[in-house]
Amino acid sequence: MEEFGSWLLERYYSEKCIRGFKMRIGLFLEWLKLNKLTLKTIKYNQLLNYIGHLQSQEKSKTSINTTLRAIEHYYHFLKIDNIALNVRLRGVSQEQIILLSEEELQEIYTNYQNTTKHGYFKYSNKLILGLMLFQALDKQDLMNLELADLDLEKGIIKVPGGIRRKNSRVVKLEANQIIPLHDYITKYRGIGRNNKPNTEKSDKLFSPNCNKEQRLHEQLKALAKTIREQNTEINIKRLTQLKQSRIGIWIDLHGLRKAQYLAGYKDVGNIEKYRNKDMRNLSKQIEMFHPLR
Repeated sequence: MEEFGSWLLERYYSEKCIRGFKMRIGLFLEWLKLNKLTLKTIKYNQLLNYIGHLQSQEKSKTSINTTLRAIEHYYHFLKIDNIALNVRLRGVSQEQIILLSEEELQEIYTNYQNTTKHGYFKYSNKLILGLMLFQALDKQDLMNLELADLDLEKGIIKVPGGIRRKNSRVVKLEANQIIPLHDYITKYRGIGRNNKPNTEKSDKLFSPNCNKEQRLHEQLKALAKTIREQNTEINIKRLTQLKQSRIGIWIDLHGLRKAQYLAGYKDVGNIEKYRNKDMRNLSKQIEMFHPLR
């Protein structure tokens, strides 16, 4: 199972997600053994029986689909015929996407006041917030960034790709990001928990907080709480909303293909939903202000 975890890690799954997948595979293997089956002998109808078993435990559709995805990955890892390929329960509700405007994103950035006393969080919090707001970076992008990916003279950042869904891309920095990034690199990068140089060796841009996934997870969780408290009139559900909003703005400004490149997604389908959201809003505005007679 450790090799499976390493395989997932190479595909840029988070440590938390890997732990969950391994747990779900462990339960599936126990069920197979109890029913005198193996990964190679189980048939489609028997996989449906396992789904029924999960339903009898009152597992949600979302939870069951996550289990099926874990099983599908495990078969890919083992390189055997994939009994779970594209098997999913239908009818899983999708959370409504709330896209913020350019003005709201700028307001979040302007309003941000660093309240944390945590050593290596306080020096990078606003920098990380800016990269999410203006360059649409997500947690995995931030984890992958290295010092060499930043070119302050040209005012660009080279965001590494990922095996699973992301391509590498070059994104322009905002003018108000360059000096703070320079100050961070020259004065604060590598500062640890006690405001002293950290002993860990790393090429990560945000070292030491991005040396370990759990550290960055804790930082982003605290950052999300802070920006909600500082922007009570803006409907902020979670940090991913910032990335989604920037992609929606890019679609308006540059079109779908350019936005796909800037966001780094290999499949344009990953961002089309943000365009569709805009189109629904446009339809509502047309109905409200320009009704057809």
